[in-house]
Amino acid sequence: MNKVRTRYAPSPTGFFHVGGARTALFNYLFAKHNNGTFICRIEDTDTERNVIGGVESQLDNLDWLKITPDESPRTPNQEYVPYIQTQKLNRYQNLAYQLLKEGKAYYCFCTKEELQKQREEALERGITPKYNRQCLHLTPSEIETKLKQKIPVVIRLKMKDDSEIHWDDLIRGHMSVPTSALTDPVILKSNGIPMYNFAVVVDDYDMDITHVLRGEEHISNTPYQIVIKEALGFNIKKIEYGHLSIIVDATGRKLSKRNQELKQFIEDYKRMGFLPEAVTNFLSLLGWSDKNNRELISMNEIIKSFDINRVSKAPAFFDFKKMLWISNQYMKVLTDDEYLNFVKSFCTIDLNLFRSKEVADTAILLFKPQISYANQINDFIENMFLKIDFNHISSALKTLIKTSNFQKCIRALKDVLNSYSEVTLDNGNEIVNKVKEMTGFKGKELFLPIRFVAIAQEHGPEMNKILFVMGKEQILKNITQLKG
Repeated sequence: MNKVRTRYAPSPTGFFHVGGARTALFNYLFAKHNNGTFICRIEDTDTERNVIGGVESQLDNLDWLKITPDESPRTPNQEYVPYIQTQKLNRYQNLAYQLLKEGKAYYCFCTKEELQKQREEALERGITPKYNRQCLHLTPSEIETKLKQKIPVVIRLKMKDDSEIHWDDLIRGHMSVPTSALTDPVILKSNGIPMYNFAVVVDDYDMDITHVLRGEEHISNTPYQIVIKEALGFNIKKIEYGHLSIIVDATGRKLSKRNQELKQFIEDYKRMGFLPEAVTNFLSLLGWSDKNNRELISMNEIIKSFDINRVSKAPAFFDFKKMLWISNQYMKVLTDDEYLNFVKSFCTIDLNLFRSKEVADTAILLFKPQISYANQINDFIENMFLKIDFNHISSALKTLIKTSNFQKCIRALKDVLNSYSEVTLDNGNEIVNKVKEMTGFKGKELFLPIRFVAIAQEHGPEMNKILFVMGKEQILKNITQLKG
């Protein structure tokens, strides 16, 4: 078998969607599992929809996900340049005119209005809309006259009649489409820009692509590409196609970019502070499963285990809760220094509000067991340490605060705190034990009043760390406020 060469070929028309990221990842995994090459080329011929910075966004996000292409516009292999379609328009045009010359393609002068009328008539008759080939029968003189009149013209490929197009899909098995279900496709637009299916075939041939993994929405493109490849004489190079399932949301509907509630763009995860390794781990499970049913699996392990036969045809469920769980597991295994360095870069709260760097670091580390993405740290810290509010509490707590045992506990805490110059990580538990000795309380009767007077909450992390973060002065202020 020739060396495996796969490709991801995005259009620079917007943000990097999770569907595209999944496609890129699976092509990367297939290539790396087979000691092959993963390529990224840019399909930018839809010039009206291209956005400034679109190419950079695609490549930057691939790098962030750690699925960096072996070849791309940034790292070209001179044997296969260019990697951007608009830089090879002459190549497409020359091949389109070659097909015209060979009688495999023909000029079409039909207007948009005429084509729309044909479509409507077909639908009225209950048949699949197809081009009626009226321009196929133009005489050479009629064509010459129209060309001299500079009537807008496209080039169409002539499909073979009464034929079947077959391919063995890597994921879906044997596929067959009759040419009677297809139309004569436009391969070159009137402005000289190639149509998608034509440019893709040329690019795959020129770049020696061996395997194409893409979304199932491209199944309808595959027969056209096979026919174009044969017409160009490119079938000497075998390409295997595999079509990935759609990705659906919790309702079972295909992911829609209009669904603003569900984060669907890699930029979102990058901005929120997800670890890229966690995101690629999650994406790898969208339609593929490890033979040992592992859900937490490193990139190297995924590459080693990746088997195209384990890619499912069934829709892949985009489970955001699972994404959060996976990301949380990755956060937990970071060293404390790695965690602090990563999370601090997403802090928007003023860490100078804490007494020292050690206090701020302790506050941030307190949430390591529960954090899924770094941006969460701001709400966690603000809600626990910076928004102490004794006014908005439940009626049950208001009643509890007035009980003699609660008051006894916080009086004891006040006395103990006043016997220390400051609260440290080392003496926090000692302070709690002294309150326990003075009151005889234990369990909830001891811990709830202390925690509540420190952070105005019933539950929270380790007591000694809460006391250290809040500090002696603030806790004494809180006691005074509660007693007042």
